[in-house]
Amino acid sequence: MTRHHELRGYPYEILGLQPGDALEDVLTVYAERSDAAPTSKSEVLRVQSPDGAVFEFTYQLFTRIGDVGINGRLAKAAQDQVTATLSSDVMQQRPMAIHRNLIQPSDELPEPLELRAQIEETYGPPSRVQISGREMTLTYAWSTEGFIDDLDALGPITHEEERTFSGRTSTSITEYEICGSARHYRSDVTYQFEYPRDKEIKPGCLATFTVSYRGDPGITSIGFSLVDYELGRMHMEELDRQIINALTDEEVEASDMDL
Repeated sequence: MTRHHELRGYPYEILGLQPGDALEDVLTVYAERSDAAPTSKSEVLRVQSPDGAVFEFTYQLFTRIGDVGINGRLAKAAQDQVTATLSSDVMQQRPMAIHRNLIQPSDELPEPLELRAQIEETYGPPSRVQISGREMTLTYAWSTEGFIDDLDALGPITHEEERTFSGRTSTSITEYEICGSARHYRSDVTYQFEYPRDKEIKPGCLATFTVSYRGDPGITSIGFSLVDYELGRMHMEELDRQIINALTDEEVEASDMDL
């Protein structure tokens, strides 16, 4: 498969795909793996300014193959599901995250340490390893300055925020880790409009590649998740800009409603 863009700044892939690949490349992989048409979900984004200006468009949130439906998920039916979380048209619907979830009989999937050996052979040691019995999570993390060898060895970063309420100013202090979660930051690259924005998308974190393993009696679940937070930030900034420009444009075209 020939990509239509330069590779992102990390080596991780899922089924040969990376965030930022053309939607055409994603659909080509889908067609190679499944005869069924992809499923998707769209929502209408409507933003209205205080003076009544309206910006509205339809945004496709994701495209997916292998969806067994809610009944299949409740029954833990065997599945091999691939989901691409999409940007809007401002970035040609290129995916910002790619996920793959497998649920298969345990004898058809590797044991956790066998999977870890395969992943490390491909990508080297993870930034963090968490193992508890037959549950395992491997996390590879890239900051905007490069690969993070050991997430646990990084010291916490302190976030200070001043808030004023009833004339009194107080300082809220929160500690978080690069590529970790924090209540004052967003961990999701799916777009939501806010103005003004008070939450960034994982500042300082370029991308994470997470491999999760859960072995239940007779059935095993394996998940691969590759999220590019830099693409999420770029998408949010550009879409914010276009929406705000549209709402503040002084030229308004008259409607053609039958009066």
